[in-house]
Amino acid sequence: MMQYRPVVMTGCALLVVAGVLMATDIMPVRKSTLVTISTRVEVKAPPATVWKTLCSVDGFCAITGFKPVPGQKLRAFSRVGDALPAGIWTDTGRLIVTYLSPGRELRVAFEPENASYLCSARVILKPSGDGTSVEYTDRYSDDQPTVDQTARQVFQETMAAVEAFKLLAERQPVR
Repeated sequence: MMQYRPVVMTGCALLVVAGVLMATDIMPVRKSTLVTISTRVEVKAPPATVWKTLCSVDGFCAITGFKPVPGQKLRAFSRVGDALPAGIWTDTGRLIVTYLSPGRELRVAFEPENASYLCSARVILKPSGDGTSVEYTDRYSDDQPTVDQTARQVFQETMAAVEAFKLLAERQPVR
């Protein structure tokens, strides 16, 4: 009988844990769609100029569509962990640099205040002839029934934002 005691004790412990879990309000599992929108644009400016534009708050917001909260002191992203209060559509939260490879790649996550979805932007720069190839990827989760409609709208806004960024970068003085 002694050799069965650990099994019986483990079984009792599992029943207690199961009872506690059933008694608590556990959110049901929800499926969410990961939407990925990617595009590439050729910018007629050297990579250093495009990088400086991209890392500026104005440039990053131009390519992503985010709006910084007025009165912010941060003017450019320069290191992992840099954060900027910002908003998009009706959501507010923080943009946070999660990866930065100077002159080559910038990744920024958006943390909405209500934590209702995941969102990140990735921009990769590559020299291309006399200019710079800019690869932009926007990823976000969406568990709403209107995911396809929203994705089409985000796609259209993304194409306009990337074009606005291109024009902004091409107007910068070459350094």
